Amino acid sequence: MKPFALPALFLACAAALTACASKPEKAPAATPATAQPAETGAAPAAAKPKYEAKIVSLPFRVDVSFSSRALALLQETGGQVGVSADYYGAPKDPSASGLDPELGVWLGGEMETIGASPRSLTMKGHFDAARVAREVVGDPRVRVTAYAIHSPKAQDQMVCAAFDEALPITVETGATVHCTLRKE
Repeated sequence: MKPFALPALFLACAAALTACASKPEKAPAATPATAQPAETGAAPAAAKPKYEAKIVSLPFRVDVSFSSRALALLQETGGQVGVSADYYGAPKDPSASGLDPELGVWLGGEMETIGASPRSLTMKGHFDAARVAREVVGDPRVRVTAYAIHSPKAQDQMVCAAFDEALPITVETGATVHCTLRKE
């Protein structure tokens, strides 16, 4: 069973147990001044279940590489590279408010800064599995991007390929991002 499917299973079991609970003992008759909504024919308001976040971590490796010209430019200008990961998913309700126009349900993100050299780093992969079960169709996804920082010249001239995949697959395979100059 997928780790983020457990909160949905737990919620389904809790709902089933609530529905099967025995009827409460009959309360003594109320006077008209203390009549409850159910006694006056009005339906009682349904209480919303309390939402509890279930933060999970699916760490994964990101390999960042550079063409020789992109690496030389970063080193000449003292630039660094920002590596970011955005966690998201396809919404169960596409008309829901607050959706990211490009990513759908945004589940959070993180960023690391690395120097001008090829390297591997580990991203934490933190997201709310209860929210995924409630709002997302399928697995959560991750989009990894890299970009030059601290060097306007490198920012103008360098471009890095983005990585986008289902997070469980990314945990198994890792992510690769390669940076080149725009005119290479």
